[in-house]
Amino acid sequence: MYNQEDVYGVRKQLNRMITIVAVVFLGSLIISIIVAGTVNNRLGMYILIFGICLDIFVWGMFGSPVLAYYNFLKDIFTGRIREESGVVKSVNTKPVYKDNRLYYYEVLIDDGETERMLLIDANKPLPAFDIGKRYEFEVYQNYVVNIL
Repeated sequence: MYNQEDVYGVRKQLNRMITIVAVVFLGSLIISIIVAGTVNNRLGMYILIFGICLDIFVWGMFGSPVLAYYNFLKDIFTGRIREESGVVKSVNTKPVYKDNRLYYYEVLIDDGETERMLLIDANKPLPAFDIGKRYEFEVYQNYVVNIL
């Protein structure tokens, strides 16, 4: 499911977001200094505050999820992967927000002893599962890395 191109693509997005945040901050800083020196000190301060608030908003809405996904991919490639097998009992086709980070599809499997909830990345297409059929999964923690 995952390859190195995914990491490079997300790293590119992360670099783009960092660049946007830096440009917004430096732009508002330069404009506020110019306005404070030529027009009014208070107006320059308001422009700087607006730029910082815009920066925080952009990072929180767009940059932070990209960073979380980048860290998720790094963990998958560097973490310990194990194999799980079980009968698929249910598949939630609507992504849910888990771990206060990202969206995942939930897959409930029964391995004969216990039921486990596995999470499939919502940025990838959801594979077609047959309910009641046994599948083999490569998982990192409870995140599905590959379906065998």
